Amino acid sequence: MDLKKVQPPLERQLALLGYELVQLETAREGKDEVLRLYIDHLDAETSRRKVTLDDCSAAHEGLLLWIDVEFPDLREKLGIEVSSPGMERPLTKADHYRRFAGRLCRVQTAAPINGQKRFKGWIGPLEGTSITLEEDGVLKTVPLEAIQKARLAPFDEEKTPRPKQLTARFTEAPDAGGVETSAVEEEEA
Repeated sequence: MDLKKVQPPLERQLALLGYELVQLETAREGKDEVLRLYIDHLDAETSRRKVTLDDCSAAHEGLLLWIDVEFPDLREKLGIEVSSPGMERPLTKADHYRRFAGRLCRVQTAAPINGQKRFKGWIGPLEGTSITLEEDGVLKTVPLEAIQKARLAPFDEEKTPRPKQLTARFTEAPDAGGVETSAVEEEEA
């Protein structure tokens, strides 16, 4: 299945339902292949809310009839699964880096940049088509097109030294807005 062909129409249909397509992937589960969609709320005010099971169900139901019309063979070949992006949220678009500036992330590039393919750093400003990360007190620039995979790293934020080089607005405790917390974290809060 060519995900690049399916992704733009899926993004448009999800937007009509009030959701953003964060990431699209196929996965094998036993003998079955699944098309997995990770979604978030589309508008800024609701994007601070967590994606709930009800949101996933609403998006799934809203897509099924549309998929049957637009891609009639798709459901015969693949199961459709809609999921929250989770706490270790994928970062797949330039807007994601803007939204989560000041947060810690893990980035893997397709090819080495200055001899390095894996980065764990604090997200700084987006400059043109590159992001700035502060890793171990050093600012590093990573072109967006070089990024193979990137995710937030919320479980490492407390034990990772705070950024020193990034501007003062990124040195304060990060805002967890738009990122899910576990039930245990919510009870402690």
